[in-house]
Amino acid sequence: MKRLPLRKLDSRSYALLQALIAGPGTFYHIAERAGFDIEEAGIEHRLRIIFARGIQGHVRVSGILYELKDASREAMLGIKPVQQGQVAAPHFRGVAGAMPVLVVRRNPAEVRP
Repeated sequence: MKRLPLRKLDSRSYALLQALIAGPGTFYHIAERAGFDIEEAGIEHRLRIIFARGIQGHVRVSGILYELKDASREAMLGIKPVQQGQVAAPHFRGVAGAMPVLVVRRNPAEVRP
């Protein structure tokens, strides 16, 4: 697997990436985990620039949460992401392939608590 270039160990970017290892969070959560005081003059602006650039492509944004990309997590920790998806049950013997799926939404009155 291709190794991703990581920032200098003493940089703000690297500190933010280390904070993201603990899990996803908002800008303020990550800044706090990394030990930055956003009340300090100019620090919030500098950190926002780092976040806006996606911390060199290692981070993705999901709504308001920033999260470390799987490839970056593997590069930093050597941990491969858990494969997601559904595995066919043992009784499945057919040929795997795409099948149409019908999604039906119930009226709120019909939904059980």
